[in-house]
Amino acid sequence: MKKIIIGICFFMLAACKNSKNENETPIYADEALLIVNYKLENMTLEEHAKLGAQVAPNFVSDSIPGFLGKSFIGNVDRGVFGGIYYFENEQYISEYLNSELWKGIVAHPNLVGFNTEVFKTFYGSKIANGEHKSRRSSTDPKDSEGLSVLVVNFDSQPSEADISKLILEGATVFNNDKFPGFIGKTFISKSETNNVFGGVYFFESMSDIENYLSTDFWNDFETSEGINVFKKDTYGVASISIISNGVPVSE
Repeated sequence: MKKIIIGICFFMLAACKNSKNENETPIYADEALLIVNYKLENMTLEEHAKLGAQVAPNFVSDSIPGFLGKSFIGNVDRGVFGGIYYFENEQYISEYLNSELWKGIVAHPNLVGFNTEVFKTFYGSKIANGEHKSRRSSTDPKDSEGLSVLVVNFDSQPSEADISKLILEGATVFNNDKFPGFIGKTFISKSETNNVFGGVYFFESMSDIENYLSTDFWNDFETSEGINVFKKDTYGVASISIISNGVPVSE
């Protein structure tokens, strides 16, 4: 079967207006993501790991309103660390960013250059095992070994409704049979814009991410006319993430 050329699909959807009322089918899921990045200053990796182990027990649903889970992430080569947080909705993210827990974290003298981004999630995420509240998770340390994350952002011209329709039609492509090592993908849209989209992908290993990014499927998408991929960041997932409501595992 001929490979799916996502760029063509985008423009077909953009050119053909759906005769149905776009409000008939919800576009977004309730879940929202917070992605945090920061760097270390005058702190070793060992000291940072110790700090992470100390704070990880705070990140459980019983302690933070609306909290679903957090993956502690880091890319040592880039010197960037942080977390991917899942919340029940955006309002809970806002409350968290005004909490004493968050204020204490950003006030730490050795954690600098904080960047926070809030994303809405699409309903199609559930199809691709990307809806946090419905996918399997594990607290077994073995399931965190090698666990890696790919965060993609791109801008595009099609409407949010067209993007959502495409996701619902094509999300089944994202599975372990198609892409070995794939665990799940959350389809996202940046909250403060109307043309920035992307995905948060979990894979069993960094090499699985590299293999995915070398596929014709990804290349067809990244080189599609009208698609501008401006973020393609990879991270390892720290084992302490098992404390924070567990780590995602494949279906």
